[in-house]
Amino acid sequence: GTPTFMEALAANGTTNIQTSVTGVTASKQRFIDDRRDQPFDNRLHFSVRQTESVYWYRDTVVRKQDGFTHILLSTKSSENNSLNPEVMKEVQSALNTAAADDSKLVLFSAVGSIFCCGLDFIYFIRRLTDDRKKESTKMAEAIRNFVNTFIQFKKPIIVAVNGPAIGLGASILPLCDVVWANEKAWFQTPYTTFGQSPDGCSSLTFPRIMGLAS
Repeated sequence: GTPTFMEALAANGTTNIQTSVTGVTASKQRFIDDRRDQPFDNRLHFSVRQTESVYWYRDTVVRKQDGFTHILLSTKSSENNSLNPEVMKEVQSALNTAAADDSKLVLFSAVGSIFCCGLDFIYFIRRLTDDRKKESTKMAEAIRNFVNTFIQFKKPIIVAVNGPAIGLGASILPLCDVVWANEKAWFQTPYTTFGQSPDGCSSLTFPRIMGLAS
């Protein structure tokens, strides 16, 4: 079979890492394809960005509305609203701005038929072809800062989940105050499949919410 994520990190050479990129990406796409009812609609990306052009950035759309800030994932630097350092920094920046302005709360959602596909494995694995220790430290720090921003945010965060929430896209949800999910939403944390340890504090929050058995 295809090497797992951690096997690729332990192996030497670019070939094994590129093989892992292909395998992990295909596996994650199967999670989506097996469950979702409609394709990711890039036209909706374009429509929202045109309508809210004053507020859009590369990977997010930020709408300042009466009394609250609406942050939408609409990624250009990754597929399926997955999270790499660029995406995470934009979300952090929007949250930090909302924390300091007159917004009473934040509404966090996504454009398209997928809420968030978790970590962008392609981005991360490709950077491990160089100095792995240095790059791994940078990755861990980026994820830690992203998660801490949600933990330390003092205003309510309301999340609207419109489709698949996978990995880190699901584990950040308990760090928010209210989560609304429509009929097309589903949640998956395939950490063992990808050779990952749980992220986003989910080893603490999930047992508290669902119980140890679940």
